[in-house]
Amino acid sequence: MNKEVSLQQIVSDIIMFIERNKKIIISFTLTGMIILVLFQKLKPAYYKTSAIVTSGISAYERIPEDEDILNQRTAINLINNLQLDVEKEDYLSLANKLNFSDNLKDARFLAKQIKSIEAEPLLRQDKDEKFHNTPKFQINLLVRDANIIKNIQDGLLYYFNSNPYIIKFKDQYSASNAEVIQFIDDEIRLLRELRVDNKSNINMNTFSILSDKENMEIQNPIIDLVHKKQEVKTQDLFEPLDFVKDFTTTKVAEREVLVWGTTIGILSFFLSIIIAVFREVKQKSLKKQNK
Repeated sequence: MNKEVSLQQIVSDIIMFIERNKKIIISFTLTGMIILVLFQKLKPAYYKTSAIVTSGISAYERIPEDEDILNQRTAINLINNLQLDVEKEDYLSLANKLNFSDNLKDARFLAKQIKSIEAEPLLRQDKDEKFHNTPKFQINLLVRDANIIKNIQDGLLYYFNSNPYIIKFKDQYSASNAEVIQFIDDEIRLLRELRVDNKSNINMNTFSILSDKENMEIQNPIIDLVHKKQEVKTQDLFEPLDFVKDFTTTKVAEREVLVWGTTIGILSFFLSIIIAVFREVKQKSLKKQNK
């Protein structure tokens, strides 16, 4: 019974406390939220967007130990290296890498609009809930001016296409593919000649073509070689950086008023409670002194 009375008394005291100090509590809470909303509205806006890209760098490198198809680690590291310039506020270096402008002042101004630029892998999950790399990754971009998003996309293409390391390996890769295609064309021509004149038995390293069988035995290797040629030509389409989905030129600013407003509102409420407690303690102390 005593517990029930004490609990009722506590609840009653809390209600009476809030009633006595409702003006302070309401005014502090509303003031905190209003100040935050005004700050969010008046502070410089920033714009968030993302792009899905792929890179052929790992194909150029032809690393035999790498089991991942078109592993994107090198490309991701190159993108994230730009974020280091942003964090150091080395905007001139960033502008040069992205080829923003010949005018240093304009180039530095454009680079300064980048708040953050980061890349992350896009993973797939198998039936065993294990994650695996995919040949694509995502670039997340945060800028102060939405009008420079297109400049950044063009700048990223320049950044990859002008990289000496990438150029060296891409040239070697393209030359190697051209040799493979030429070799395949020569093999196809030879096989077609053999199909016309298949009077003798021929044993090749990759194919066994016998004159006493139908022409299909020669036709099948030709089809295989044609398919292989198409694969090589498809591989030759790999670019240092290729946009699967461009950055969206958004006009909606990221302000997060709701999240911060709720947080500040709660903090303002508790602050008003603390102030009200101190106020009541002080008033009680003054009353005792007057007595």
